Amino acid sequence: MGAPLILPRDEQLPQLGRAVDGDSMRHVFEVALREYGSQRVTACAVDRIKYRPGRNCTVSYRLTVRDETRGCSFEQRVAGRFCAAGEAARRHARNHARVGLASRCGVPSLLVPSLELFAWFLPNDPKLDSLPVLLEVARNGGEALSEALAVMTGGDTDTVDRTATLVQYVPESRACARFDVALASGRRARLFAKLDRESSGAATHRLMQALYDSPARREDRLRTPRPLLWQPDLRLHWQAAVPGVPLLDAHVLCPPDLASEIGRLMSALHDTPAPLDRRVPTESLHGHVQHCASLLAQVDPDWAPALDRLARGLQQGAVAAASLPLATLHGDLHPRNLLLDVRRLSLIDLDGARLGPAVLELGAWISDGLCRALHLGTPLEFVQEAAAHMLTSYTQRGRQPVDSHLLAWATARSLLCDRAFRGVANLKPGRLERVPALLAVADLIAAKGDVMTPLPC
Repeated sequence: MGAPLILPRDEQLPQLGRAVDGDSMRHVFEVALREYGSQRVTACAVDRIKYRPGRNCTVSYRLTVRDETRGCSFEQRVAGRFCAAGEAARRHARNHARVGLASRCGVPSLLVPSLELFAWFLPNDPKLDSLPVLLEVARNGGEALSEALAVMTGGDTDTVDRTATLVQYVPESRACARFDVALASGRRARLFAKLDRESSGAATHRLMQALYDSPARREDRLRTPRPLLWQPDLRLHWQAAVPGVPLLDAHVLCPPDLASEIGRLMSALHDTPAPLDRRVPTESLHGHVQHCASLLAQVDPDWAPALDRLARGLQQGAVAAASLPLATLHGDLHPRNLLLDVRRLSLIDLDGARLGPAVLELGAWISDGLCRALHLGTPLEFVQEAAAHMLTSYTQRGRQPVDSHLLAWATARSLLCDRAFRGVANLKPGRLERVPALLAVADLIAAKGDVMTPLPC
């Protein structure tokens, strides 16, 4: 049994408790499906949450639907935005034309005034225009898949078996499908098709091609997926799979020897030139800190003094970081975006890559480990030891400057903006209660100007 979910008190979103309760929402969707024939919702699992204090909460669900007439069950993905009073009906009306495709269970969209809920049933999404295309390719294959397979295999596209799975759906943001294909020649292939709201697949394809063609990749210092194809008409970006399991599945906390390998991998990525227009905005180096601190103070006013002190303490570091040279950043580096194959590590999910100060990514990696150790009750010294190995390997091989004070600034900033704020935004069990401890560790690191300073357990 997992830890109970403790929710913030939000006067603008009194329905928050029901929104994240799968049993309660199963009943809501069950009632909605009654007018669409003999279908029953037998299960409802919360898949993903994005909470915006005082404004709204977007939740995606996986429904198990039983069709009594056909005697079968199937999965239906649903997502919905729970709004402040009066907003759901406006959103539903504004997006009515964009969410009109019939889903497998018949429902295109849903308005539940009593919950201020505007919900859409896949393949619909208010902002992902190409989601129906991706789901159609996943269901039936066709020319889009054949074209990607031809690039991957050198022309071998005659399939004898194929399975497709929607492995990621982030409402109004992005989606990814995995394809496992058995070819008539006896070969097997695994590849992914991705799309996002910004239609930035072309930029991602160019970046991944540059990384794949780089000396670092050819010399086996950098391992990334092979980009296969950008299909502009469909807005799908295809890439080949890389072997391995997520690092987090193999090690809850990164051991020192693998931390050294991560340092080598990060230095190779950061030093590899990339054709990127996306940059970390200079104004966000401190502006995002203030934004996150302000929103967290809304969640619990008791946190306000610590948040204000931390935000003021991080201001000077932001000014110094703005003058650092630009590096190629992964943009979302954490243990699930590293695949471990025996002792080899590969970087995946480079869709958020951008140019920015390398210290941001180093600090974010350390803060992720500290947050995980706090959650597990593991001494933070274990994470600091691994961080020392990572940094030694990074500085021995990399060209990016690593100033200890700026590294402390980046780590403290990430503890606030990534670990504390995102933890609350995702509303996962234990995250809300952990915020004071995260702020205390961030405050201590920022004040000492050193990530290796002794930290409380």
